[in-house]
Amino acid sequence: MVTEKAYAKINLMLGVLYKRMDGYHALDSLMQSVSLCDEVIVRRSRRVEVTCTGNVLPYDNTVRRAVEKYRSLTGNGASVQVIKRIPMEAGLGGGSTDAAAVLRGMQRIYHGLSDGLLRDVALSIGADVPFCLHGGTARAQGIGEIITSIKAPVWHYVIVKPKEGVSTKMLYANLPLPRENPDITAGMSALAADDARAFGKFMVNALEDTATKWAPQIEVLKEKLLNAGACGSCMTGSGSAVFGLFDSKETAEIAQKTVADADFSCICHSVQ
Repeated sequence: MVTEKAYAKINLMLGVLYKRMDGYHALDSLMQSVSLCDEVIVRRSRRVEVTCTGNVLPYDNTVRRAVEKYRSLTGNGASVQVIKRIPMEAGLGGGSTDAAAVLRGMQRIYHGLSDGLLRDVALSIGADVPFCLHGGTARAQGIGEIITSIKAPVWHYVIVKPKEGVSTKMLYANLPLPRENPDITAGMSALAADDARAFGKFMVNALEDTATKWAPQIEVLKEKLLNAGACGSCMTGSGSAVFGLFDSKETAEIAQKTVADADFSCICHSVQ
């Protein structure tokens, strides 16, 4: 038996470049693992078994797909228990990071795949799974599979989600192009300088205004975080969660009180 922490991810910056011929959108994003996490317990098994506490997973879920794909290539199955803490339909990569944790856990038990094949399996499950496989801080390009790891400081965040969720599929289907995209090069310079105030000015998510049509509270929560002293604030992924960047844990704790009535909120820090 092995236990893996499945860390949530936030998109510190997210640009949408164009729609590709295969129907996917070309992205350019700065991604960050944070300390909010699910727990994934993987046990040896010939079968594919998935149980979950803390939320209800549909039968066809990323965890099951990860076990099935690994078993199809190696003959080794797994019994997986997921303890959910990351909210769903939030843009926090809950399904992707759980799948990545399963692949890491099965690899620790069986050592059945090469690193390259493991990455291929990760991508076949979802665009964010390759990043979640290793986590940390990275620039993600293509549909998310081109990963460039970056050294980054430990910063603190308040993550908050309204009751409404946002369907990623629906969002991209209704996304007008072209988009106003963030200056990721400038953002990376501020990140390297450990300048949270400067970085906050570059925090842009090109999906945000479209997502706000389904979840108007996104904008309300952003303003609350900014008014509470956030260096910057934006939606993560396809939403509906938003986050504020703070220059200390103490200021984050004070800010969280201003969004205490939201459906979900937490204080976390970046994980490398």
